[in-house]
Amino acid sequence: LWVDLASIDFVGTKSEIERSIMNRDNFIKIRVSADEMSAIKQRAEAANMSISSFLRNLALNGKIILYDTENIYRFNQLMRAIGTNINQIAMVVNSEKKVFKGDIDLLRREVEKISGEFHSYIFPLKSQEV
Repeated sequence: LWVDLASIDFVGTKSEIERSIMNRDNFIKIRVSADEMSAIKQRAEAANMSISSFLRNLALNGKIILYDTENIYRFNQLMRAIGTNINQIAMVVNSEKKVFKGDIDLLRREVEKISGEFHSYIFPLKSQEV
């Protein structure tokens, strides 16, 4: 028995999950041209899914949604960097040491940089239909 684990929602007890897997005993056969098959394969690969999972999700949900994880990762890195800078300044302030205007200006520039990059990434971060 071959099971496509990517197409299964793992919610429930182990026996419920096993029943869900075993209940897929119906087979659907459709005819497609070579060009259509190529397009389906490409779209399934773009979604990181098997053809079976891709078509099943498309038939049941009406669309396949992809998220641009590379841009999400980049944005997360930028947010960590600004958080580190803020924590460093907070430590200086909490230790009652002097905070220099240059440090505040640097932080302000970092915030503006992050804000600008956020806006340049916000549209690519939105999900895309396949």
